Amino acid sequence: MKLAKYFLAVIVTAVICVFGMHWHYTGRITWAKPDNVIHDPYYMTKQSMFNNARTNEGCVIFLGDSITDFLNLDELLPGVDALNRGIAGDTTFGVLHRLDEVIRHKPSKLFLLIGVNDIAYGVSPEKITDNIRQIITRIKEGSPETKIYLQTITPTNSALYKQSPNDKINAVNKMLKPLAGELGCELVDLNSLFSENGELPARYTFDGLHINGEGAKKWIDFVRPLL
Repeated sequence: MKLAKYFLAVIVTAVICVFGMHWHYTGRITWAKPDNVIHDPYYMTKQSMFNNARTNEGCVIFLGDSITDFLNLDELLPGVDALNRGIAGDTTFGVLHRLDEVIRHKPSKLFLLIGVNDIAYGVSPEKITDNIRQIITRIKEGSPETKIYLQTITPTNSALYKQSPNDKINAVNKMLKPLAGELGCELVDLNSLFSENGELPARYTFDGLHINGEGAKKWIDFVRPLL
C-alpha cells in the first residue's frame, strides 16, 4: 500500500512539473497537438471577438500568434487603419482554420508571421512551409488585391527559451524566401532584424520568445515604409 502511494506521488509530481514548466514558458497550458489549438479557450475567445467585429474593408492586418498578439497597434501605428489578428498560442493550423474572418475584410495589406509554435510542437519545416503556402494561397484567392508581406520567424534567446531552437527556425525561414517568390509575396526579414550571433538579444525580450516594447518599436519602424 505504501509502495502504491509512493508511485502515485511520483506520477502526480511529474505531471505537475511538466505542466508547470509549460506554463512557465507559454503563459498557459495549451493542447498537445498543433491542430488542437482551435479548442483552446483563449483561441476561441479571440476568434469570437474577431467574428463579431465590424468588417473593415481595405484595412491593414497583422496576422499571427502571440508575437503579433502582443503588439499594441493603436499606439504603435497612430492614424493607420490596422487590425491585430494575432492569437497567442496559435499555429499555422489555427490560422488556416480562421482565415475566412481575415479575408472578409479584403485588407489592402497583410503582414503574416506564424510558425514558431509549430516548431515547439515538433512540426516539420516542410509541413510548416506547406501550411503557410496554403494560408497565402487562400488569402490571394479570397482577396486578390491584398498585398501580402511574409515575415520570417523571429529568433529566440536559447538561454531563456528552449522549445523553438534557432536551427529549426532557420530551417523554416530558409524555405520562406523561395516560397515568397513563388507566390508573389514580399519577404520581410524580421529574423535578420532581430538576430545577433543567431540569437534574439536579451534587450528585446523578457522570456526569450516574445518581443518587448523596445523590440516592437524596432519592428514597426522597420515595416512602416511598407505601409
